[in-house]
Amino acid sequence: MNEQRPTGRASLSAESTALQSPSDHDLRVACYCEENAWRVAYRHLYTDASNSCSGNNKDWKYYIVFISNNHKACPMFMQRAIPKDDPREYVCWDYHVIVMRSAVQNNIGGTIVSEILDVDTWVTPYPTPLSKYLDESFPHATDPNLNKQYLPLFNVVRAEDFIRDFYSDRMHMFKSGKWNSPPPEYPPIMNGLKMDGNDSQERNELTGSNLDSYISMSGEGKCVFTLAEMYERSTDSNKKEWTECS
Repeated sequence: MNEQRPTGRASLSAESTALQSPSDHDLRVACYCEENAWRVAYRHLYTDASNSCSGNNKDWKYYIVFISNNHKACPMFMQRAIPKDDPREYVCWDYHVIVMRSAVQNNIGGTIVSEILDVDTWVTPYPTPLSKYLDESFPHATDPNLNKQYLPLFNVVRAEDFIRDFYSDRMHMFKSGKWNSPPPEYPPIMNGLKMDGNDSQERNELTGSNLDSYISMSGEGKCVFTLAEMYERSTDSNKKEWTECS
């Protein structure tokens, strides 16, 4: 017997819920970090959330950051999947997805300032300065006994490109006839799927996913950084965009 594919509520969409949400954290759906990041970025790009969140009018550039490694085993601390009151606990994600934004800080010599918007972290403040987010999410990275294969890698993508190109039918979360974790109520994000003439097909009837192409830390044209390189960029004053990798 074929498994029945569940669908979202047609009256909702990723776009409408992002625009109508009173805050970034109200967009969080546990275990769907790629969609959390998609909607947080959409909310900031297409509303005045950037200014209300930061209290200023910086010209922010937004990025989606996939965190993983070649073994798809990446320990992260201070994640909301674990209790806040036990800083020794961590989650070993196969991948995690966050939003990053950067802007030129003219009052400190034109340095690029980068901040993280991760609705799945306990780290404060929100948004979080990049270096503080790295410090608190990956404190184990300084342990000389750590197996280096568990260090994170960071695939950085322009948020506008991700919003346009990403699609996922969520079937990576649907196994043996049930969800590993309850999905968002709105239909899957299928914006990037090339429908090959099926433009009239309803979004919640589409299938497929390009999620793995973002999780992979190898591939031509990708901007993938090590943890050390992320720290270096966090204090960089050369005004490079994050998607300028060379």
